[in-house]
Amino acid sequence: MCPHCLLPVEFDERLLVTIDAKGNRVPLDLSTERRPAHRADALRKAYHLCPHTVDGDEGHELPLPYLVNGEPLSVALVGSSSVGKTHLLAAMLGEVELGGLEPYGLKCLPLNPEAHRAYLRERVQSLQQGRQLGRTGQQTFARFADGLLVSAAGAVPRPVVFFDLAGEDLAQDSEVGRFLMGVDAFVFVLDPLRALRLPSLEPVREQSGLRLRDLGDEAFATVLNRIPRQRGGLVAAPAALALNKSDLVRFEPVVDRWLGRDLPGRLDPAALHAESRDAYAFLAQAASPAWLKPFDDCADCTLHFVAATGGQARGDRFPHGARPRRVLAPLLSLFAQCGLLPGAEPAGPTEGIDR
Repeated sequence: MCPHCLLPVEFDERLLVTIDAKGNRVPLDLSTERRPAHRADALRKAYHLCPHTVDGDEGHELPLPYLVNGEPLSVALVGSSSVGKTHLLAAMLGEVELGGLEPYGLKCLPLNPEAHRAYLRERVQSLQQGRQLGRTGQQTFARFADGLLVSAAGAVPRPVVFFDLAGEDLAQDSEVGRFLMGVDAFVFVLDPLRALRLPSLEPVREQSGLRLRDLGDEAFATVLNRIPRQRGGLVAAPAALALNKSDLVRFEPVVDRWLGRDLPGRLDPAALHAESRDAYAFLAQAASPAWLKPFDDCADCTLHFVAATGGQARGDRFPHGARPRRVLAPLLSLFAQCGLLPGAEPAGPTEGIDR
């Protein structure tokens, strides 16, 4: 299924293209290529046009490895504008590029080498160099930000694609968000400056111009109201609720305890449950119930303390550089729930937390 338009796509060599430096689609004809290594290399970098154009949607294409490998997994980051979705995704993929998934038995390759290289250059390297990333612009058609081929030893690689849409697009019940009905897993990104009733955050709120919202994140509500309910009235797609910018509340003992702890070299279900329990209790005490809507509405949802940058920006830079903490925790939880992590049970790790 095409993750953009949610219609079936079958491999057709006549629809293969490459994309040049100007973004033009150039037909790829491999009918006369007899060298297996050259053919394989060309296919690795090729795109496959989606044959469907729905009600004026712009034409789109898929990296060919998306179609010819294992079952795809699409992951959407959800949250209003300025909650840090773009920084969190860049920090996640930066950790992946540094081998952060290898201790868990996972190998990662780019879904498309050139697109992945561009994402690393424009997003990941910029963040690692201490530059604040620009806000994600609104779109007329949802495209994923980057993609990986993720595989465990001896298993067929699975394509994993990440969607990072502007908060304005997510908060509106528009056609741009139509792809959400086919998303396999969600990371709900929570901003403590909007959610937590802590006086210590007031100076940062004044500086940033953000205000408390007792009604929760409007993007959370819009997205959750749009996704089909299948399991007892709950959203069946696995979810993770990431308390981003946790460095802002590190003076809280429970936050400091988790944020200062490195991720274990293997998935620990007991630790995953303990972090979810502690994060739930912290949010239930410091925020209105509306901020826990992802946990209330999703059949399987874990909660995590994360920090995409580890500090506040001054101007367009992070003075002490970006220092991500525990950013892979939500991703590892989703991989476990989706059966992608070796040795992990694809079950709900938050069983036992009182809803």
